[in-house]
Amino acid sequence: MYHIKSDKRCIKSAGRIGEALRELLSEKPLSDITVTDIQKRSGAGRSTFYRLFDNTDDVLLYLAEEEFREMVRKYRELEWTDFTEHMIRNIMSESRVILNVTSSGKMHVISKALRNDLTREAEADRYEFDNLSRYMIAIFIGGCISLVTAWDENGREESVDELARMMRRAFDYKAIEDILTRPAKHDEKTGRASSDK
Repeated sequence: MYHIKSDKRCIKSAGRIGEALRELLSEKPLSDITVTDIQKRSGAGRSTFYRLFDNTDDVLLYLAEEEFREMVRKYRELEWTDFTEHMIRNIMSESRVILNVTSSGKMHVISKALRNDLTREAEADRYEFDNLSRYMIAIFIGGCISLVTAWDENGREESVDELARMMRRAFDYKAIEDILTRPAKHDEKTGRASSDK
């Protein structure tokens, strides 16, 4: 977990470290980026880095939370009616950090960042945060992460509209039930069940 205090110096140093990681992500894969790379690029001393962050995952978490906060701010400002489409659109078009994390297999960082941010937003709105709310957020996060991961694995071919439609359909429990209970088609040549694609 990162340890950024609210004083200006810590915030400025964390910003430089975050920006250094953002720059490095445009040059090489996350798996090749070290704390030393980030520290050198940011100009922050090693002790400053470790005072603010425990490791590169912490810097990723910090950046991802920052990006999700900005997405939610835009959502409120632009008065979008479809939160899912807005989040997908922003992840696909603007989020180099989130897409790099997706490609690196560190989805736990995205999950934690999104959970932290959605929880913070709900609490800021004085929304009564009960167990059902926590589960609903967990389900939404799981869906977003799975969708972005599948999109990445599929070569990022689908449009925002297609992904939003898929996400809405995935949360249509009747549709899930229909897919899971659909009888298998049989291949006449082999007599075996075949997948319906």
